[in-house]
Amino acid sequence: MAQFFSESEIDGFKECFFFHARKGIIKSEGELSIVIRSLNFCVTKDEVKSYFDKYVAGDGSIDFASFLNVMHEHSQVEDKQKELKAALVAHDTKKQGFVDASELKHILTSIGEKLTSREVETLLREAGMPSSGPINISKFVETVMTPQPDY
Repeated sequence: MAQFFSESEIDGFKECFFFHARKGIIKSEGELSIVIRSLNFCVTKDEVKSYFDKYVAGDGSIDFASFLNVMHEHSQVEDKQKELKAALVAHDTKKQGFVDASELKHILTSIGEKLTSREVETLLREAGMPSSGPINISKFVETVMTPQPDY
């Protein structure tokens, strides 16, 4: 599965895997769920059960190589950018590809993992988005979902 991930992605997976699975193996669905969620993926209990059942070895555990298979399979299912864009498009009443900044602020401060008003203002400012008026949904999603260099 290494061909599906970059070296830095594999390094991140490895660091998280061995942090949680200190003996180098995952022995339960709960452990698998914790590792996947620690990597900022959203996974359901049914998905975790399916992955565990599919990739568990004869000794009842999942090693790192099998974990990469799990991550590849799950990454094919989850597309955070697409999901965020679809959520915002649902609030685009005029179907023009824009959402009003006040509506976006309301969404971000009241639904899901709520941000504070201050955090939303900072997010918009750092993303170069206006704090009032229409915001281009595609541009907003692309800007906030693009990883920033860590140098």
